[in-house]
Amino acid sequence: MNRAALAAALLMGACFTASAQTDSVPGTQPAAEIENFPHVDISNGVLSARIFPPGKGELNQGARFDHAGVVFHITYKGQDFSSYWFDRFVTDPLDNGKYPPATEHACCNMGGPVEEFSQVGFDEAGMGGRFLKPGIGIYKRINDKYDQFSNQPLLNEGKRTFKSTKTGARFTQDLNDPESGYGYRYAKSVQLVPGKPQMTISHVLTNTGKKDIVTEVFCHNFLTIDPGSANLVITAPFQWSAVEPFQPELVKLDGNTIRYLAPIPKGVTTQSLLTGFGDKASDYDFTITDTKTGFGQRIRADAPPSKINMWSISATYSLEPYVAISLKPGETKRWTYTYDFFGPGEKP
Repeated sequence: MNRAALAAALLMGACFTASAQTDSVPGTQPAAEIENFPHVDISNGVLSARIFPPGKGELNQGARFDHAGVVFHITYKGQDFSSYWFDRFVTDPLDNGKYPPATEHACCNMGGPVEEFSQVGFDEAGMGGRFLKPGIGIYKRINDKYDQFSNQPLLNEGKRTFKSTKTGARFTQDLNDPESGYGYRYAKSVQLVPGKPQMTISHVLTNTGKKDIVTEVFCHNFLTIDPGSANLVITAPFQWSAVEPFQPELVKLDGNTIRYLAPIPKGVTTQSLLTGFGDKASDYDFTITDTKTGFGQRIRADAPPSKINMWSISATYSLEPYVAISLKPGETKRWTYTYDFFGPGEKP
């Protein structure tokens, strides 16, 4: 599949629930084979999750999402909030083959609260030059335009560490690339809060290079509590507004509430940038509820949203808030997400 086709497939919702593609497809693995990659299980006795570490031969090899902090199977009271939303997957980051619908390439075979940083220095690099993808490393510019779904070799991923406890995990990455002038130290921690159905993801990013790092990071928040999204209601502390209108038979905006009116058909995508928020961290506060089952999650951050996108297909729902980052050499940015999970009859 070429890059344009891959992007179109993702945006048009070519991925369906993990049930249809059961036959063997050379070059791919069934979604359940993700469990065979190295991982650690964490639990605080209330909430549990499965974390996949970064590194060569590990699950996340793509050029899109942060290689640290892949979290599947966040589970509360038997409800899995972050299961598979694709049938099959490809792990080889250089595989650009054409595969059946519901197959994810290495760029996107992730789930849960996985994050993506925007590229840094692509335009300045010139063709053949080096640019930075924070959370991953240094790449060579091979295209006229930046392609977030690109399949290409990683030139420099720096040095990584991974440590876990019973209730959390910590990732670090130290990148030094004198040829491009970029460098940083990145620490990310996933922690289940004792005695609560609550998870935090905290970050510390320090610019250790010679060039500014100006980027944005968003959390994809692949949520799988309501296939089809027919019963989802999303609330915010501000009045929602969509840049591009949603399908009126599927999605309704009403003040600070977004409500799904019907199941999303297979092959259909609901997507738009959302506005209405201000420059306060208190605007980064969203509650997503499955009104049929009563399960849901609240997502907060200690930084204001710089942009919000909403994307969903029949198999998964994603609210995608962004955080802006601008670091001169020697400067540090800290930010934390807090996830509260709740069940029937409970308040977030």
